[in-house]
Amino acid sequence: MKAGIVIYILLFTTGNIFAQSPRLYFGGKFGLGPILGQDGVVLGGNLNPIQLDWQMAKFFALGTGMGFYFAPQTKVEAPKQTDPSSGIMETYAGMETHMVFPLLLKATINPSIFSVEFGGGLYVAPVLMNTTVERSNDNGYTVSEAYGKKLFSVDHPNPLGLIVSSSFGVKIGNGIIFLDLGYLRDFSEVTVKFNDKKVGNHLWNMLAVNIGYKHGFLSK
Repeated sequence: MKAGIVIYILLFTTGNIFAQSPRLYFGGKFGLGPILGQDGVVLGGNLNPIQLDWQMAKFFALGTGMGFYFAPQTKVEAPKQTDPSSGIMETYAGMETHMVFPLLLKATINPSIFSVEFGGGLYVAPVLMNTTVERSNDNGYTVSEAYGKKLFSVDHPNPLGLIVSSSFGVKIGNGIIFLDLGYLRDFSEVTVKFNDKKVGNHLWNMLAVNIGYKHGFLSK
């Protein structure tokens, strides 16, 4: 009898918690992870300042957001060139950044203390290039400068990719602190050009381990 009462109280409490659970979560995350490139594995970083999850039903959510993924293995160096007017040698380097906009369907379990999510979907990722120039004079003195010149360009015919993720979180009030594991892979290669000449190409994919927080709004 006592066990039945305890079970009833637990079920009643859990039901109330689910009934009052938020329907909209807003937050962000950041992390590191291996980038699986053609030249081996290197460590990359990512920052997702915007993450939005809509809890459509009790066990399903739709997630989106915006993230920046930095891939050091895609840093491309162009051959040195000489400035005819000064005789200074210049080395150009371009650093690639993926700007990711994901759309995921998630299976969610959100009890009173812990939160577990598994999801997958697609993303669109425009690619940005930043040019750096290193100049050397006759005395060997070098100085690095960031230029706004569009010396590098990228050809990414299909910016779509596949993303899968899973997360485990701890609920604090209406918010969730979570640890997230995600994998992203492009559907097509990125071709990097310098002054319209091909200097590299690769198929970008990354495994990222993130920590983040999201706050719940619009409770049922």
